[in-house]
Amino acid sequence: MRPRPGLPGPRAGIAFLGLTKASRMAADGRTQSSSPTGEAGSTSADDIEKQLTAELAPQLQVVRRLGRGSMASVYLAREQELKRLVAIKILAPRLAKDQRARQRFEREAQAVASLSHPNIVSIHSVGRLPGDLPYIVMQYVKGTNMADRLQQTGKLPVAEAERIVAEVASAVAAAHLKGIVHRDIRPANVIYDEETGKAMLSDFGIAAILATGETEQSARLTQTGELIGNPAFMSPEQLLGNELTERSDVYGLGLLAFQLLTGRGPYDAASNRELLAAHVRQEPRKVTEFRVDASPELSDLVNRCLAKEPGHRPTAADVARRLHLAAGTAAGTAVDPHGASGPIVDRLTSRRLPQIVAIYVAGGFGLLELIDQLVGHAIVPELTYQLTLVTYLFGIPAVLIITWFHGKKGTQRFSRLEYWLYGGLGLAWLGTTLFVLLGR
Repeated sequence: MRPRPGLPGPRAGIAFLGLTKASRMAADGRTQSSSPTGEAGSTSADDIEKQLTAELAPQLQVVRRLGRGSMASVYLAREQELKRLVAIKILAPRLAKDQRARQRFEREAQAVASLSHPNIVSIHSVGRLPGDLPYIVMQYVKGTNMADRLQQTGKLPVAEAERIVAEVASAVAAAHLKGIVHRDIRPANVIYDEETGKAMLSDFGIAAILATGETEQSARLTQTGELIGNPAFMSPEQLLGNELTERSDVYGLGLLAFQLLTGRGPYDAASNRELLAAHVRQEPRKVTEFRVDASPELSDLVNRCLAKEPGHRPTAADVARRLHLAAGTAAGTAVDPHGASGPIVDRLTSRRLPQIVAIYVAGGFGLLELIDQLVGHAIVPELTYQLTLVTYLFGIPAVLIITWFHGKKGTQRFSRLEYWLYGGLGLAWLGTTLFVLLGR
């Protein structure tokens, strides 16, 4: 049976050039695992439930198991004192002895605990069962994830899809402010809360921490070239093993929006291999090709999110703001996680541009004052002051460019536009310097 366009297809056994080894393994139906080789753990689901019951009683009463994945199982429990339901996520026993798997699992709790946002599933507490098996007690969201809903009902109404993606984008933007990249934005990780009607972003288990000062141990958990997560929902730079930035999540937002609006992916692919190659090389389809009731502006925004070059994608905060405005909702904390200062101020402050420029200007004035004193005492010729002044003035736009592209925390790649700006500025400085020298 031919697979649906743009969704993972059957097993493909032919590797192709341009992707990382891990990406080619995913195209062949294989996955990388950080779990140790050998037999899976012998701890049964019943044993785990008994351990949970004994460990958490009397504060928590385990009700039943909600689900099980390759990395963890989730149980429903009742918190006796607060009279509320909670979810308990526990690492799969076969991974418990794998230090890196435990570290990723525990870092999910650390990442989410540092965030406070109405569209992010919150963490209540963490702990360990006998046998060093870690668990997380988190907010229980009664509802269906978007992947299941797409399977059940197909594409969503445009207004509802806009609202859901806007809420997820706002949650992602809040994570980016903390230097956290989710890395796994997809329908299965977005839960529709039946009680509040909100979209809740979950599963920060493979999140990357981009904040400066990250420990070497933490950095090794998300090393370049390692493929972690679902390749069908990864950005081109993730598949190619390039440096990770916040814009990788924006690509995921584009994929999420396209699927919610059309019920399919943005690429025509008959197999996993073709789908992964399409993420890297193929231009995405337009939402308006499948939804006549979608506006051209919405279709254009989705395609901008799916740009191959990370620098050409908008920020998650921009996506949230535009979609909330398109949906007719009022701007507020859900739209702008930076606060009420506005998009331009947000971008400048997040790049630390005012501080860096102020330091440069103050330092430059000090240097010019020093050289002026030296010229006044005939220690250096007047030409020195003129050349220093020219270099200082051209240095201001150079600092602005560097800070704009590289002032944010984390690692940002050089873009083609940046090279053009540096080249033009360098030529202008050289021409002005020659003019000063020849004019004497």
